[in-house]
Formats: sequence, structure tokens, C-alpha cells
Amino acid sequence: MQKKPTFLTQIIIGALLVTIVIGATSLWVTSGARSAANKAANKVTEFYLREFAGRRSQMVSAAIDEEFEHMRRALQLVEPADLASQDALRAFIGKVETAYGTNQFAIVDEDDVVYARYATYSGGSRYDFLSNGALDGGDVISATNLYGANKQVCLAIPVSGLTFLGKDLKACFVQVDIESVIRGLALDAEENKTSFGLYYRNGENLTNLDFGPIGASENLLDALRDVLDVSTWNDLSKSFYDGKQDGIEFSYGGVRQTLYFAPVPETNWVLTALVSDDLIQDQMRSVGDEMIMRSTIQILVTGLALLAYFGAIVIKTRKTSEAMLAIERQNTKVAGERAEKSEQALSEVKQIAYTDALTGVKSKFAYTEKEAELDQAIREGSVSDLAVVVCDVNGLKYVNDTYGHAAGDEYLCAACKLICEMYDHSPVYRIGGDEFVILVQGDDYERREQIFAEFNKRVEENIAQGRAVVSAGMADFEPHDEQLYVVFHRADQRMYERKARLKELGARVRD
Repeated sequence: MQKKPTFLTQIIIGALLVTIVIGATSLWVTSGARSAANKAANKVTEFYLREFAGRRSQMVSAAIDEEFEHMRRALQLVEPADLASQDALRAFIGKVETAYGTNQFAIVDEDDVVYARYATYSGGSRYDFLSNGALDGGDVISATNLYGANKQVCLAIPVSGLTFLGKDLKACFVQVDIESVIRGLALDAEENKTSFGLYYRNGENLTNLDFGPIGASENLLDALRDVLDVSTWNDLSKSFYDGKQDGIEFSYGGVRQTLYFAPVPETNWVLTALVSDDLIQDQMRSVGDEMIMRSTIQILVTGLALLAYFGAIVIKTRKTSEAMLAIERQNTKVAGERAEKSEQALSEVKQIAYTDALTGVKSKFAYTEKEAELDQAIREGSVSDLAVVVCDVNGLKYVNDTYGHAAGDEYLCAACKLICEMYDHSPVYRIGGDEFVILVQGDDYERREQIFAEFNKRVEENIAQGRAVVSAGMADFEPHDEQLYVVFHRADQRMYERKARLKELGARVRD
């Protein structure tokens, strides 16, 4: 007579059957999950690179447009006094570079003589756009090697109606270090191992930077010719030539690569982004594999636990859940504390950046940010009661050279104290070694004429007493003003007129 299976045997058989069913189901789910993960990874990779390449091409274009706009605004501010001599012209160029953060701004006359901030030279042999008639068509973007291996991009606009030293002015231009632009774009993508490049539409590298495994001196299209089939390469080349957004996957040197590219608007450049070794796919697969491994372990543990005692697994699961919850709470607490410390540190750093270390007033960085904020408000028509006072501390260089920089710092602080006492309801900014700006608003604006007169009276008293002397000029915001710098410029001119008046009164003005 055949014996019936014992209760323990039944439990073992039942546990094995449950384990087999769960295992088979897990394998089926795993296969489907792996396939879905691969598809999702491809979509994420495409989206990731499309986002990076597309947005950064717009950033490059916006940077170029901004430089062109700066040059046009600078030309609108040129006055006859700025063209009276080379020194006056160079001073004007320096103001433009300081005001707009522009690098290597220059003006060219009809004989291709280039006037820069610190030099005057012939530009006909250096810049093709001066001699090949490119300026006849308007704005010019010209890439060239100027300083050894460092590639520069010249942005030029034609000039008309202005003369300097008896010669018509022909153009003005700025020079942009294109490699620094690319490095800046790639900075926030370094952890993701994303490479960026800038190419002409014929595949020639616009910079001296390597693009992933492709060397700086290699033509991108030529480099890919040997790793792509003819049809794919032809499609790629056509998209490049036509300035389209597109992407492609390929193997280079045995390593899987994903390339995406997008045209830079209003240029013949193409911005490229490259991720090596299927970075995003590998990361997603590793997450999926880890989840599958944990699921498999859980299945085995569950099956073995069924052989012993079902109650034990319940208790163990409860304890494990409680422990994981405690760990999660602890991790959340630690993360919150770290975030709070980081936010506090960021606030402290920002406060330091916004404050001038010597005088304690607001810094040039704070003024630049406030200027951008007011320019936006001006464009929106929400600015009315506003005046700008530009101050220059007379004699600071003389004090530094005669009595030392410690005495110069005391002299500068005394001048700053006088300014702050007179404008105690308006923000004061130190924007240069001896230059201050006050944005007169509120109660100070209503009493601006009275305060300004009292300020000048105090200054004239200081002349006789040998105290700090400050030249100041004030200008009101007018409804037709399109940006804050126009008001600043008027106040700056009046400041120089005041400086000349103080000289007549006997003020010490030696720098």
C-alpha cells in the first residue's frame, strides 16, 4: 500500500511548485522588462542628446546675437568728443568693453586701420572680411586663427556716417574665443561624459578641441566615412550640409557612440553632442539588472522560507520593513540637514559676492544684476521715478602714491561714508577702484535736487578742510530711455563736468 505524502512533504512540494511558477513568471517578466528598458533607453538617449544639442546651439546663437546688439548699442552712444583723438576713442572703447563685458572690441577706418583699446594696427592682412567685400552684405561672422593655435571668431558690423581723424569709419568688430564657448557649454555635462563640438557644415572642426575619440584636426564627416555604410553616410552628410537636426548611432574604435547634431541659427556651423558606450542605456540596464537580481533573491528566499515556516517570513518581513523605514528616515534627516547647510553656505557666498569688501556697500556684481533687472523693467514700462548718480573719488591715486595704499583705503572709505550719509535711502554700489553709483529712488528721488546740492556743498567744504573730495553727476530716467546705461552715461558725462569745476575750486584731482 502506497504511503500518503506527509504534511511536511506536501509543504515542500507546494513550496517547490510555487517557486517554479514564480521563477517562470519572473523570467517572462524579466525578458519583457529588459526589452522595454532597451526601448526606453533609446528614447531617453535621443531625447537627452536632442535637448543638449538643440538648446546649446540656441545658446551659441543667442551669444552671437547679444554681441551684435552690444556693438549696435555702442555705436549709438558715440559722441563727437569720443572721436576727437586716439586717446578719446580708446577711452570710449574701454567703456564699451567694461559696460558690456565685451572682449577685444575694435573700430576700423576706411584704410583698414584697426583701433583697439590698447593698440592701433593694420587689419587688412589679418581679417579677410575687411578686404573681401563681406561687409557689403551686412553683419559678418568670420572664424580665423589669430594667436597661435587659439581660434577666434570675429563678429563685425558695417559703420556709416562716422569719421575719425579725417577718415570714414568702415566697421567695428569683437573677437570671441570660440573654444572657451565650447568648454563652457560642456562644463555641466562632464559628469555624464558628454562631448561637444562645433563644426562647419562640411565637417571641418571650428575649434582645436577633440570631439570624443575624433581628433581636433580630423574632419568629422571624413572620420565617419569608414565606420558607416554608404547610404547612412550620405544621409548624414546631407543633413550636415542642409543644417538639419539629426542623430546617428555608430561604433568607433570598438566603442558604441551616439551622435546628435543641430545647426546654430544664422551661421554655417553645426553644434554636435556625443555620448560614448551607450552611457544612458548602460545605466538603465544596470538599474534593471539590479532590480531583477533582487527579485530573484526574493523568490528564492520566499521558496526556502515556505519549507520552514510561513510565519517566520511574515515576522522577518515586518522587521526588515521597519529597519528599512528607520534607515530611510535617517537618510531623509541627513539629506535635509545637508541641504540646509548647503543653502546656508550658498547664501553666505552670495552675500560676499554682493558686498564690496573694503567699503561695505554693494559690489559691481550686484550692480550688474540690478542693471539687468531694471533694463527688463524698462522694457516692460514699469520704471518711472528713478535717477542715477555717478561718483568719482578725486585724488585717490595721489594719496596711494604719496602716503601708501593704507591711507588710500581710508580716504576711499571716507568718501564712501560721505556718499552713504547723503543717500541713506538709496542703494550705493562700488563699480570700480574709485567709482560709485547710486540708484536714487523713493524719498531720495523726491528730494534728489536738494540732496545733490547739499552733497556738492559738503564736497566743496571738504576741499578747504583737506577731506575726501568726490565729483558727482546726476541724471533722471526719461520715458524715451531704452536701458539704464543711457541714464548712466548722461550722469557720467555730468560727473566729468563737475570734476573740471572742482579743479577750478582748488580740489586735489591728480589721477
